[in-house]
Amino acid sequence: MRILVTGNHGFIGSAVERHFVKEGHQVVGFDVSAGFDILDAGAVERAMAGCDAVAHLAMPFGKDVPDSHVIAAGVEGTWNVLQAAERVGAHRVVSYSSVNAMGIFMGEGKPDFLPLDESHPCRPGRAYGVAKYLGEESCRTFTRRTGIPTVCIRPPAVWSDESVEWIREQRHKDPEFEWTPYWEYGCFIHVDDLARATLCALTCPDPGHVSLLVIADDISSATHTSSELVDRLLPDVEWRGGAEYEQNPFKSLADTALAKRVLGWAPRFHWRD
Repeated sequence: MRILVTGNHGFIGSAVERHFVKEGHQVVGFDVSAGFDILDAGAVERAMAGCDAVAHLAMPFGKDVPDSHVIAAGVEGTWNVLQAAERVGAHRVVSYSSVNAMGIFMGEGKPDFLPLDESHPCRPGRAYGVAKYLGEESCRTFTRRTGIPTVCIRPPAVWSDESVEWIREQRHKDPEFEWTPYWEYGCFIHVDDLARATLCALTCPDPGHVSLLVIADDISSATHTSSELVDRLLPDVEWRGGAEYEQNPFKSLADTALAKRVLGWAPRFHWRD
């Protein structure tokens, strides 16, 4: 399969590209570091010509990126990818969203309930989360109009072996590092698991349109169980967990059953490996 990968020079995009190539697919890269602009609709369409599918990861991120640029890239950039996919006859679009589309990560707000799942309402208030949410909505309406499947992946913090080791070191020095300045519900995903999920999203049976939480099966805590952390940090949030949290005390606080069912995928990396 010939796949356009936008943002292929980034941390996640480069891992996705390596995995695609390893599995025998041809990658066409499209990255700002190579002079390509996701806001240039013509350039997107030219790059996508002859591609069977697209994995859309390109998105500016960081404190120094103006909100207007974030919104433009997340909304207009995603729109350019969708329109190009239709024009060149691509059969599927995988578009990277984020847990930030929900508006309850990075200290933005409290969840209505835990464990989280895709039924949780989205109410982002910051430019990045708003851009990701609007990108999801663009994909939804695009699929409804064209019939071309779109899968929006919502990863949390994405870590490599090196970043996992650094985080463990910081938490050993200061146990409160885990929830300072805010707690992310212990959610994370290893970049290799995310790359595998991306290919699964391109090759799984037609899902129509779907947004999926793609998150590790356990929390990134070695000292506190999932229920202990919820009781300590969010005691007033509705708890919907069951006996599975007694059987697996470090079970993720995000239910990824939908991603597993749709993608035929499961994460391999566990925090206590």
